Amino acid sequence: NVHYRGARVWQAVIEDLLAKGMNKAKNALISGCSAGGLTSILHCDRFHQLLPADANVKCLSDAGFFINVKDITGANHAEAFFNDVVATHGSAKNLPSSCTSKLPAGVCFFPQNEVQQIQTPLFILNAAYDSWQVRHILVPEGSDPEWRGCRDDITQCSTKQLETLQGT
Repeated sequence: NVHYRGARVWQAVIEDLLAKGMNKAKNALISGCSAGGLTSILHCDRFHQLLPADANVKCLSDAGFFINVKDITGANHAEAFFNDVVATHGSAKNLPSSCTSKLPAGVCFFPQNEVQQIQTPLFILNAAYDSWQVRHILVPEGSDPEWRGCRDDITQCSTKQLETLQGT
């Protein structure tokens, strides 16, 4: 049996930090990179609500803005992947209800469906060509073999391939 405990780990870490003085914070920043960057978006307002009302709170997502777009074959591989993640981990109950009340939970894992509702100042840092997203969202495994070099190394992309990636 596999048990996913990300929500419990989050809660335990926050409780520990609050007990160690974060409950009196004047300034606080939550940040993360990649999946942690996504988490900093999803937990941004919740994190702010845990701190004193007069605290200066900001959120920073580094490479966590995963995009919900069709891949080069026209399939929506990313949405199917995130739906599986949400189902496997039971994440729906931990996603912001401002999104899950309107959209399927798997779609609420995409920041483009979350950021409009976030009240806390949020800073997003994302590379134009995020190598993970190129390999897993835009040009997934099994795509056209002509894309193999580009998929693995953005410097190997042809002008036409770069134009295609920029258009997605």
